[in-house]
Amino acid sequence: MSSHPWIPRWPSPVHSRLRANGVDLRLRSTVVEIGDDGVTLDTGEKLPGALVLAAIGVRPESRLAAGAGLEITGSGAIAVDDRWATSDPHIHAAGDAVAKIDAITGDDVLVPLANTANRDGRLVADVISGRPGVVRPTLGSAIVGVFGLQVAVTGWSETRLRAAGRPVRVIHTHPVHHAGYYPGAVGMRLKLLVDPGTDRILGAQAVADQGADKRIDVIATAMAGGLKASQLADLELCYAPQFGSAKDPVNFLGWADQNLADGLVDTIQWHELASAMAGGARVIDVRTPAEHEKGAIPGSTLIPLDELRERLGDLPDGDLIVHCAAGLRSYVAARILTQHGRRARSLDGGFATWADGTAGR
Repeated sequence: MSSHPWIPRWPSPVHSRLRANGVDLRLRSTVVEIGDDGVTLDTGEKLPGALVLAAIGVRPESRLAAGAGLEITGSGAIAVDDRWATSDPHIHAAGDAVAKIDAITGDDVLVPLANTANRDGRLVADVISGRPGVVRPTLGSAIVGVFGLQVAVTGWSETRLRAAGRPVRVIHTHPVHHAGYYPGAVGMRLKLLVDPGTDRILGAQAVADQGADKRIDVIATAMAGGLKASQLADLELCYAPQFGSAKDPVNFLGWADQNLADGLVDTIQWHELASAMAGGARVIDVRTPAEHEKGAIPGSTLIPLDELRERLGDLPDGDLIVHCAAGLRSYVAARILTQHGRRARSLDGGFATWADGTAGR
């Protein structure tokens, strides 16, 4: 976990699933000692355990290459050119121990994933036999299962982008994985990261019981094809109620990006909300009274969307931040308020994203 409080975290659904299955999470703690019968944390607490697994990342096994005098990158990976030739042109290399090209920056990067390794192995054979083949940039698309929960990623994360000082437009959505009226629809959490200057897709993440792999695969394909974020709105994707929605969750990400790029709405992220409120901004909850009663952002004022036009005089002075459950109604509310001369921002991802984020702190 990052030590920077402003860097967003989205752990709540994953943490909840782990805890529901008996996993005792100790976050923001470090193991400082491994003993015969357990570990000691930096807090001084000792946790018993007959077996300790340290999942702290991987390092390339490149000692053979280094011993042969081949060039090794700073990450310890084997350096190759755009046709997988090492610093010795008579030796080619492919696989997890070989440096890849980061699709976002073009820099060398270590990405030990099976898809990339297998593809590169095939193309190295083509190159050696005289056929064409060129190294492709790597997005790092990956997925993991957590007690039935799917957690999928492609490209860079918001944490990584902000740590690198790169500008980023962030979009959270909470669709269902297929048509909501069809039995079995489950909620999804999608996140799209976009370069605000070029509309280039920089990364995406999905968390869901079903459908995360499909959406991240579509976005990874769009990134590989050079599509802009707004073009996701126009993708023609398979639809039948049991498989998807007439307006696919990926299409919704594209529409949300278009709204931001066209200046139709201004958004604020959940981790920026406390600072904005401290600066005088007022939060307006445009959900229903029943929704507000089940859970609300401290300090927010309830004015349901259906009453907003008639209650403009009840609004406090100053900047306004409007939110609903997931972002659609707050978009409409922000448009209404803006058209009445008020400065209003929509809370990206709504109460659902705020609740996920604050639960992880």
